[in-house]
Amino acid sequence: MRTPAVTVVIPAFNAERHIAEALGSVRDQTLRELEVLVVDDGSTDGTVREVERFFTDDLDLTIVSQTNAGPAAARNAGIRRARGRYCAFLDADDVMLPERLAVQVELLDAEADLGLVHTDLMTFDERGIIHRTRRAFSDPCGGMVLDRLLLDNFITTSTVMAPTERLVEAGMFGEGRRVSEDFELWLRMAARWRVGFVDRPLVQYRRRRGSLSDDKLVTARCALDVVETFWREHPQHRRSRPRVYRTSLAEHLATAGAAAYAEGSRAGALGYLVQSLWQDPSRRRAWKSLAKALVRPVRLPPDPRASVGSAGSP
Repeated sequence: MRTPAVTVVIPAFNAERHIAEALGSVRDQTLRELEVLVVDDGSTDGTVREVERFFTDDLDLTIVSQTNAGPAAARNAGIRRARGRYCAFLDADDVMLPERLAVQVELLDAEADLGLVHTDLMTFDERGIIHRTRRAFSDPCGGMVLDRLLLDNFITTSTVMAPTERLVEAGMFGEGRRVSEDFELWLRMAARWRVGFVDRPLVQYRRRRGSLSDDKLVTARCALDVVETFWREHPQHRRSRPRVYRTSLAEHLATAGAAAYAEGSRAGALGYLVQSLWQDPSRRRAWKSLAKALVRPVRLPPDPRASVGSAGSP
Protein backbone atom coordinates (compact mmCIF):
# COMPACT_ATOMS: atom_id res chain seq x y z
CA MET A 1 0.00 0.00 0.00
CA ARG A 2 1.39 3.39 -0.99
CA THR A 3 2.30 5.64 1.93
CA PRO A 4 0.21 8.85 1.87
CA ALA A 5 1.83 12.25 2.15
CA VAL A 6 -0.85 13.44 4.57
CA THR A 7 -3.17 11.92 7.12
CA VAL A 8 -6.26 14.05 7.72
CA VAL A 9 -7.46 13.52 11.29
CA ILE A 10 -11.12 14.35 11.98
CA PRO A 11 -12.40 13.89 15.55
CA ALA A 12 -16.17 13.40 15.53
CA PHE A 13 -18.72 13.40 18.33
CA ASN A 14 -22.39 13.54 17.35
CA ALA A 15 -21.39 15.23 14.11
CA GLU A 16 -24.13 13.77 11.91
CA ARG A 17 -25.33 17.17 10.75
CA HIS A 18 -22.07 18.50 9.28
CA ILE A 19 -19.50 15.73 8.81
CA ALA A 20 -20.52 14.96 5.23
CA GLU A 21 -19.63 18.54 4.28
CA ALA A 22 -16.25 18.21 5.99
CA LEU A 23 -15.50 14.90 4.25
CA GLY A 24 -16.65 16.28 0.92
CA SER A 25 -14.08 19.06 1.26
CA VAL A 26 -11.36 16.47 1.88
CA ARG A 27 -12.46 14.39 -1.09
CA ASP A 28 -12.19 17.50 -3.30
CA GLN A 29 -8.56 18.27 -2.42
CA THR A 30 -6.15 18.78 -5.29
CA LEU A 31 -3.60 16.71 -3.32
CA ARG A 32 -4.49 13.06 -3.85
CA GLU A 33 -1.81 11.31 -1.74
CA LEU A 34 -3.80 11.33 1.48
CA GLU A 35 -5.66 9.17 3.95
CA VAL A 36 -8.54 10.19 6.21
CA LEU A 37 -8.99 8.96 9.76
CA VAL A 38 -12.35 9.80 11.29
CA VAL A 39 -12.11 9.15 15.02
CA ASP A 40 -15.63 8.56 16.28
CA ASP A 41 -15.54 9.69 19.90
CA GLY A 42 -18.49 7.67 21.18
CA SER A 43 -21.19 9.29 19.02
CA THR A 44 -24.81 8.36 19.77
CA ASP A 45 -26.32 9.82 16.58
CA GLY A 46 -25.86 8.91 12.93
CA THR A 47 -22.26 10.13 12.61
CA VAL A 48 -20.83 6.74 11.64
CA ARG A 49 -23.62 6.16 9.13
CA GLU A 50 -22.84 9.49 7.44
CA VAL A 51 -19.13 8.67 7.28
CA GLU A 52 -19.78 5.23 5.82
CA ARG A 53 -21.42 6.88 2.82
CA PHE A 54 -17.93 7.99 1.75
CA PHE A 55 -16.55 4.45 1.55
CA THR A 56 -17.79 4.33 -2.03
CA ASP A 57 -15.85 7.46 -3.02
CA ASP A 58 -12.25 7.72 -4.15
CA LEU A 59 -11.05 8.27 -0.61
CA ASP A 60 -8.70 6.26 1.59
CA LEU A 61 -10.99 6.42 4.61
CA THR A 62 -10.87 4.64 7.97
CA ILE A 63 -13.19 4.97 10.96
CA VAL A 64 -11.52 4.62 14.36
CA SER A 65 -14.05 4.09 17.17
CA GLN A 66 -13.47 4.86 20.83
CA THR A 67 -15.42 5.50 24.02
CA ASN A 68 -16.09 9.20 24.47
CA ALA A 69 -12.88 10.78 25.78
CA GLY A 70 -12.85 14.26 24.26
CA PRO A 71 -11.26 15.91 21.20
CA ALA A 72 -7.67 15.69 22.48
CA ALA A 73 -7.86 11.93 22.93
CA ALA A 74 -9.58 11.56 19.56
CA ARG A 75 -6.89 13.54 17.72
CA ASN A 76 -4.15 11.61 19.52
CA ALA A 77 -5.75 8.33 18.44
CA GLY A 78 -5.57 9.61 14.87
CA ILE A 79 -1.94 10.67 15.20
CA ARG A 80 -0.99 7.23 16.53
CA ARG A 81 -2.70 5.52 13.57
CA ALA A 82 -1.41 7.96 10.94
CA ARG A 83 0.63 6.61 8.02
CA GLY A 84 1.28 10.01 6.47
CA ARG A 85 4.50 11.91 7.12
CA TYR A 86 2.29 14.92 7.89
CA CYS A 87 -0.94 15.16 9.90
CA ALA A 88 -3.58 17.74 9.02
CA PHE A 89 -6.43 18.45 11.40
CA LEU A 90 -10.03 19.26 10.55
CA ASP A 91 -12.93 19.48 12.96
CA ALA A 92 -16.05 17.62 11.85
CA ASP A 93 -18.07 20.81 11.28
CA ASP A 94 -15.39 22.77 9.40
CA VAL A 95 -14.53 22.84 5.69
CA MET A 96 -11.23 23.09 3.82
CA LEU A 97 -10.73 24.72 0.42
CA PRO A 98 -9.49 22.42 -2.39
CA GLU A 99 -5.85 23.57 -2.43
CA ARG A 100 -5.31 23.65 1.34
CA LEU A 101 -3.37 20.38 1.74
CA ALA A 102 -1.25 20.87 -1.38
CA VAL A 103 -0.15 24.35 -0.29
CA GLN A 104 0.82 23.20 3.20
CA VAL A 105 2.70 20.13 1.98
CA GLU A 106 4.69 22.27 -0.44
CA LEU A 107 5.73 24.62 2.37
CA LEU A 108 6.64 21.82 4.80
CA ASP A 109 8.63 20.01 2.13
CA ALA A 110 10.54 23.19 1.32
CA GLU A 111 11.33 24.25 4.91
CA ALA A 112 12.46 21.32 7.04
CA ASP A 113 12.81 23.39 10.23
CA LEU A 114 9.07 24.06 10.53
CA GLY A 115 7.19 22.51 13.42
CA LEU A 116 3.79 23.22 11.93
CA VAL A 117 2.05 25.24 9.24
CA HIS A 118 -1.27 27.02 9.75
CA THR A 119 -3.37 29.11 7.40
CA ASP A 120 -5.73 32.04 7.50
CA LEU A 121 -9.43 31.21 7.72
CA MET A 122 -12.97 32.46 7.19
CA THR A 123 -15.62 32.14 9.90
CA PHE A 124 -19.23 31.36 9.08
CA ASP A 125 -22.48 30.22 10.64
CA GLU A 126 -25.92 29.21 9.39
CA ARG A 127 -26.49 32.77 8.12
CA GLY A 128 -23.31 32.91 6.02
CA ILE A 129 -19.79 34.36 6.29
CA ILE A 130 -18.99 36.29 9.47
CA HIS A 131 -15.31 37.14 8.87
CA ARG A 132 -13.42 36.72 5.61
CA THR A 133 -10.07 36.59 7.41
CA ARG A 134 -8.88 35.88 10.93
CA ARG A 135 -7.21 39.28 10.84
CA ALA A 136 -10.63 40.73 11.63
CA PHE A 137 -10.21 39.59 15.25
CA SER A 138 -6.60 38.39 15.64
CA ASP A 139 -3.11 38.68 14.16
CA PRO A 140 -1.91 35.33 12.77
CA CYS A 141 1.73 35.07 11.71
CA GLY A 142 4.69 32.75 11.24
CA GLY A 143 8.33 32.51 12.31
CA MET A 144 9.61 32.14 15.86
CA VAL A 145 6.22 33.05 17.30
CA LEU A 146 6.38 31.82 20.90
CA ASP A 147 6.29 35.22 22.59
CA ARG A 148 3.42 36.44 20.41
CA LEU A 149 1.54 33.17 20.85
CA LEU A 150 1.72 33.54 24.62
CA LEU A 151 -0.32 36.74 24.23
CA ASP A 152 -2.95 35.33 21.88
CA ASN A 153 -3.64 31.88 20.47
CA PHE A 154 -3.89 32.85 16.80
CA ILE A 155 -3.55 29.23 15.56
CA THR A 156 -6.83 27.43 14.81
CA THR A 157 -6.61 23.65 14.94
CA SER A 158 -8.55 23.06 11.72
CA THR A 159 -5.89 25.03 9.81
CA VAL A 160 -2.86 23.09 11.13
CA MET A 161 -0.64 20.61 9.34
CA ALA A 162 2.49 19.28 11.08
CA PRO A 163 5.08 16.53 10.66
CA THR A 164 3.66 13.50 12.43
CA GLU A 165 6.96 12.79 14.19
CA ARG A 166 7.09 16.32 15.61
CA LEU A 167 3.57 16.09 17.00
CA VAL A 168 4.64 12.95 18.84
CA GLU A 169 7.92 14.53 19.98
CA ALA A 170 6.04 17.53 21.40
CA GLY A 171 3.77 15.26 23.44
CA MET A 172 0.60 15.50 21.31
CA PHE A 173 -2.64 16.96 22.73
CA GLY A 174 -3.10 17.02 26.51
CA GLU A 175 -5.93 14.59 27.17
CA GLY A 176 -6.61 16.07 30.59
CA ARG A 177 -8.02 19.19 28.93
CA ARG A 178 -11.31 19.59 27.08
CA VAL A 179 -10.63 23.24 26.16
CA SER A 180 -7.33 24.89 25.08
CA GLU A 181 -5.60 21.52 24.66
CA ASP A 182 -4.58 22.74 21.21
CA PHE A 183 -3.17 26.02 22.57
CA GLU A 184 -1.00 24.04 24.99
CA LEU A 185 0.44 21.92 22.16
CA TRP A 186 1.09 24.90 19.87
CA LEU A 187 3.09 26.56 22.67
CA ARG A 188 5.22 23.46 23.15
CA MET A 189 5.87 23.27 19.41
CA ALA A 190 6.58 27.01 19.06
CA ALA A 191 9.17 26.67 21.85
CA ARG A 192 11.02 24.11 19.69
CA TRP A 193 10.51 25.06 16.03
CA ARG A 194 9.58 27.80 13.61
CA VAL A 195 5.93 28.07 12.62
CA GLY A 196 4.84 28.50 9.01
CA PHE A 197 1.87 30.65 8.05
CA VAL A 198 -0.05 30.68 4.76
CA ASP A 199 -1.64 34.10 4.48
CA ARG A 200 -4.71 32.82 2.62
CA PRO A 201 -8.05 31.70 4.07
CA LEU A 202 -7.88 28.01 3.13
CA VAL A 203 -10.30 26.81 5.82
CA GLN A 204 -13.84 27.78 6.69
CA TYR A 205 -14.42 27.63 10.45
CA ARG A 206 -17.99 27.14 11.63
CA ARG A 207 -19.24 29.15 14.59
CA ARG A 208 -21.85 27.18 16.56
CA ARG A 209 -23.83 28.40 19.51
CA GLY A 210 -23.53 26.15 22.50
CA SER A 211 -20.10 24.75 21.58
CA LEU A 212 -17.34 24.64 24.19
CA SER A 213 -15.45 27.40 22.40
CA ASP A 214 -18.58 29.57 22.46
CA ASP A 215 -18.38 29.86 26.27
CA LYS A 216 -16.06 32.86 26.49
CA LEU A 217 -15.44 32.64 30.23
CA VAL A 218 -14.57 28.94 30.18
CA THR A 219 -12.30 29.49 27.17
CA ALA A 220 -10.58 32.46 28.83
CA ARG A 221 -10.01 30.58 32.09
CA CYS A 222 -8.59 27.57 30.28
CA ALA A 223 -6.27 29.71 28.15
CA LEU A 224 -5.08 31.49 31.30
CA ASP A 225 -4.33 28.14 32.93
CA VAL A 226 -2.37 27.02 29.85
CA VAL A 227 -0.23 30.17 29.96
CA GLU A 228 0.36 29.92 33.71
CA THR A 229 1.33 26.27 33.28
CA PHE A 230 3.74 27.14 30.46
CA TRP A 231 5.56 29.71 32.59
CA ARG A 232 5.82 27.27 35.52
CA GLU A 233 7.31 24.64 33.25
CA HIS A 234 9.71 27.07 31.52
CA PRO A 235 11.39 29.07 34.32
CA GLN A 236 14.39 29.88 32.14
CA HIS A 237 12.17 31.53 29.52
CA ARG A 238 10.43 33.44 32.30
CA ARG A 239 13.79 34.76 33.56
CA SER A 240 14.90 35.77 30.07
CA ARG A 241 11.53 37.31 29.07
CA PRO A 242 10.16 39.02 32.18
CA ARG A 243 8.23 41.58 30.13
CA VAL A 244 6.55 38.89 28.02
CA TYR A 245 5.75 36.96 31.20
CA ARG A 246 3.89 39.83 32.80
CA THR A 247 2.24 41.03 29.61
CA SER A 248 0.93 37.58 28.72
CA LEU A 249 -0.58 37.06 32.16
CA ALA A 250 -2.08 40.54 32.10
CA GLU A 251 -3.63 39.95 28.68
CA HIS A 252 -5.26 36.65 29.60
CA LEU A 253 -6.44 37.95 32.97
CA ALA A 254 -8.04 40.93 31.23
CA THR A 255 -9.80 38.61 28.78
CA ALA A 256 -11.14 36.51 31.66
CA GLY A 257 -12.27 39.65 33.46
CA ALA A 258 -14.17 40.96 30.45
CA ALA A 259 -15.81 37.56 29.96
CA ALA A 260 -16.81 37.34 33.65
CA TYR A 261 -18.39 40.80 33.46
CA ALA A 262 -20.29 39.83 30.31
CA GLU A 263 -21.71 36.83 32.15
CA GLY A 264 -22.90 38.96 35.06
CA SER A 265 -20.15 38.26 37.61
CA ARG A 266 -18.97 41.65 38.85
CA ALA A 267 -16.89 40.13 41.66
CA GLY A 268 -15.21 37.67 39.30
CA ALA A 269 -14.53 40.44 36.78
CA LEU A 270 -12.98 42.71 39.40
CA GLY A 271 -10.75 39.91 40.67
CA TYR A 272 -9.33 39.15 37.24
CA LEU A 273 -8.98 42.78 36.21
CA VAL A 274 -7.16 43.88 39.37
CA GLN A 275 -4.72 41.01 38.90
CA SER A 276 -4.26 42.01 35.25
CA LEU A 277 -3.38 45.59 36.15
CA TRP A 278 -1.06 44.43 38.92
CA GLN A 279 0.89 42.46 36.30
CA ASP A 280 0.88 45.31 33.78
CA PRO A 281 -0.63 48.70 34.74
CA SER A 282 -0.39 49.89 31.13
CA ARG A 283 -3.13 47.53 29.82
CA ARG A 284 -5.73 49.94 28.46
CA ARG A 285 -8.23 47.19 27.80
CA ALA A 286 -8.08 46.12 31.44
CA TRP A 287 -8.65 49.70 32.63
CA LYS A 288 -11.69 50.08 30.35
CA SER A 289 -13.17 46.80 31.53
CA LEU A 290 -12.50 47.74 35.14
CA ALA A 291 -14.31 51.06 34.66
CA LYS A 292 -17.32 49.22 33.23
CA ALA A 293 -17.38 46.78 36.12
CA LEU A 294 -17.20 49.58 38.69
CA VAL A 295 -19.57 52.11 37.11
CA ARG A 296 -22.12 50.30 34.95
CA PRO A 297 -24.76 47.93 36.27
CA VAL A 298 -24.10 44.31 35.42
CA ARG A 299 -26.30 43.11 32.56
CA LEU A 300 -27.19 39.48 32.97
CA PRO A 301 -27.41 37.37 29.81
CA PRO A 302 -31.04 37.26 28.58
CA ASP A 303 -33.12 34.35 29.81
CA PRO A 304 -34.47 32.64 26.68
CA ARG A 305 -37.50 31.50 28.70
CA ALA A 306 -38.57 35.08 29.35
CA SER A 307 -40.00 35.53 25.85
CA VAL A 308 -41.81 32.21 25.72
CA GLY A 309 -45.54 32.79 25.53
CA SER A 310 -45.22 36.58 25.73
CA ALA A 311 -46.19 37.30 22.14
CA GLY A 312 -49.87 38.15 21.93
CA SER A 313 -50.39 37.91 25.67
CA PRO A 314 -53.15 40.10 27.11
